Amino acid sequence: MPLQPDSLTTHSLFHEDCLETSKRLPDSSIDLIYADPPFFTGRIYSMNGCSFDDKWTNATEYIDWLKPRLNEFKRILRPTGSIYIHCDWHLSHYIKVLSDSIFGMNNFVNEIIWKRQSAHNDSKQGSKHFGRIHDTILVYAGSQRYVWNQQYTPYDEAYVEKTYKYVEAKTERKYAVGDLTAPGGASKGNAHYDFLGVERYWRYSEVKMRELFKKGRIEHATGKVPLLKRYLDEMHGKPVQDIWGNINLEFAKKGRYPTQKPEALLERIIATSSNHCQIVYEPFAGSSTAGIVCHKLLRRWIGSEISKEACKFTIERFNKTGFEIQLIPHQENNRNIELTKV
Repeated sequence: MPLQPDSLTTHSLFHEDCLETSKRLPDSSIDLIYADPPFFTGRIYSMNGCSFDDKWTNATEYIDWLKPRLNEFKRILRPTGSIYIHCDWHLSHYIKVLSDSIFGMNNFVNEIIWKRQSAHNDSKQGSKHFGRIHDTILVYAGSQRYVWNQQYTPYDEAYVEKTYKYVEAKTERKYAVGDLTAPGGASKGNAHYDFLGVERYWRYSEVKMRELFKKGRIEHATGKVPLLKRYLDEMHGKPVQDIWGNINLEFAKKGRYPTQKPEALLERIIATSSNHCQIVYEPFAGSSTAGIVCHKLLRRWIGSEISKEACKFTIERFNKTGFEIQLIPHQENNRNIELTKV
C-alpha cells in the first residue's frame, strides 16, 4: 500500500534512493518536484565531511539510471503540479529529449538559464572554450492546469526614471502613461466609439473607460488622444524572465554541502509553482535547501537522500532553524541515524 503524504509530518526526509521513495508515494500526490540529480561531471565531490561520486561509464549509463526515476516523478506529480529538472551543459540536451518523451512536449514550460557566476577563467589550465557559467533548469507541468504565481524583480533605476517620469501634483505619485487604443481594431472585436472627442477603437468598453476617467486614471488634453495613467507604487515590478542572472553562489563555503544551491534560487521556484501547505518533493535532497525554503514559505516537504552524511547534514541544518524533521530510514538501511532533538 502506498505511503500517504498526509500521514507524514510537515517535513520528512527518507534515507534511501529516491526511486524507492517515489515508489512508496501514491499517484498524483505531489504538487511540485525540484530534481537536482548528479550532472555527469566525472568528478568526486567532497566538502565538510560530505561527499558523492558523479562518475559514470558513459552517457547511456546515466540516462538509463535517470529514466526510471523521471517515470516515477511523472506518476506522482499532480495534474496541477510542476517539475523543475536542474542540470548543466554536460547532458542537458539528452535530459531534454528524455523528459519530452516522459512528460510530453506539450507540457514543457520553460528552459531556464541560471547564471550561477559572472566569470569562469580556466584558460591558464589550457582550456579552449568559452567560460561555462550557467546551469539549465527544465520546467514541465503535469497538465495545462499547473499552479503559476508570477514572480517579479524590482525595476532598474534607469527604467523608472525614463518611464515613470510624471508626478501627479495632488498626490506626488510617480506615473507613466500608456496607450488606450486597441491594436487590431474590429478584427479583434474591440469597441469603436467616441470618447472625450476622439473616435477610435479602444481597449476597454465605454462603461469601463468612463469609470477610469472618473477615478482620475486617464490623462487627457483637448484634441489629444486620452492616455492611461499607470502609477509606479501599484506596479509589481518586472516579470521574471527565463534568464536568471540575479541569483548567484556568493555565500560562504564554510559549512556548505557540495553543490549546495542558494536559498534564493529555491525561493523563486517554490513561490512560483506551489501554494501554501502544498507538498514539495526534493528527490535528490543533498543539503535539502528546498526543505529549508519550504519551512520558510509554509509548504510541506518530502526529501529523499541516499547518503548517510547528507542526511546528517540536513538534520543539523534544520536544527539550526529550531525545527525538527522526521527521518524515515529504508527498512534495509542501517537505522543508527537518529533525529537530533532540538
